[in-house]
Amino acid sequence: MRHRGRLVLIVLVLLFLFPWGCSRQPKAPNSPLSSSEIKVLSSARKIEDLFSKTTETQLELTENSAISVLNDFVLDSKGNFIVADGTHQNNIWIFSSDWHFIQNLGRQGQGPGEYSTPVSLEVSPEGDILVDDYLGSRLIFYDHNYQYKKQIISKGKWYHFVHVNHKNEIFMYEGMPTPMIYEVFDTIKKLNNNGETIISFAPIPAEVLKTPIFSLKDGMAIDKDDFIYEMNSLFYRIRKYTSDEQLVKSFVNPHFQQPEPKEGQQVILNGPYYLEKGLLLVQLQEHLDIFDTEGNFLVGGIPLSLNIIYSDGNFIYLEKWEQPQSGQGFPNPVIVSYKLKL
Repeated sequence: MRHRGRLVLIVLVLLFLFPWGCSRQPKAPNSPLSSSEIKVLSSARKIEDLFSKTTETQLELTENSAISVLNDFVLDSKGNFIVADGTHQNNIWIFSSDWHFIQNLGRQGQGPGEYSTPVSLEVSPEGDILVDDYLGSRLIFYDHNYQYKKQIISKGKWYHFVHVNHKNEIFMYEGMPTPMIYEVFDTIKKLNNNGETIISFAPIPAEVLKTPIFSLKDGMAIDKDDFIYEMNSLFYRIRKYTSDEQLVKSFVNPHFQQPEPKEGQQVILNGPYYLEKGLLLVQLQEHLDIFDTEGNFLVGGIPLSLNIIYSDGNFIYLEKWEQPQSGQGFPNPVIVSYKLKL
């Protein structure tokens, strides 16, 4: 499956960062990569050492496709890209593989097939498109032809991010505590077809409850074997779980020192992102760290100024916002894609 994670809300961001590289080839027991691939990764110093740029194109701007915020971005079964803005315009747009606007998906409202705050998107193995309507506390399903199919109404606390594994099991992720209620809760829950929670796991790190800021980002990825990787954007630790809540292992960048949870010393993380080669990517401000799915740290501190918003297969997609020209409104974002060379 794919993974995406992008910023929905950050009240405060501090650039607390120092680059770290790894001049020696790391040991990587049980790695899914070959020794030659590990050597290439460990010697990388810039993004071009590992990835080839495949496109840099602006999403077509029309009177019906002006985007204010890119809350989510997915690739559907037809090869089209779907973009959601659930915090400003509360709309969803469909673009072709060459970035031309096709149509909107659904519309705002409270009726069947309508949404109020579409903050998260997912594509199921069957090609269905799932929309997390957060304030509506429901999941809305559209088929691969973009027609409304069904909806699931929340049975309990609703979460911001939706994921589906290869067995078509639905998971929800939430990495931000309820404001003013600093209680430990499980960040991942599996739902049945009635919206009821079957199991929940991955308790929020206690350290996150001590931070003076809020960061609402997706921190979950699913690999081809349906293992789940979870990382809170305010605490650098990746936890690997089975799809039935069993913790397999947890791992970190051994060169990173978590700052004290106080104002002025907080780092915002982006990821993890899964690549089918067996890699996990974590973006730390403007640098990239890379692990394999066994938790081996392979390389870190690779400069990457643009924000990753999505991964699929061995591709990553990044967003770039350009300044408007004189007398014109803000343009749509530019999507930059890279393909792993390994």
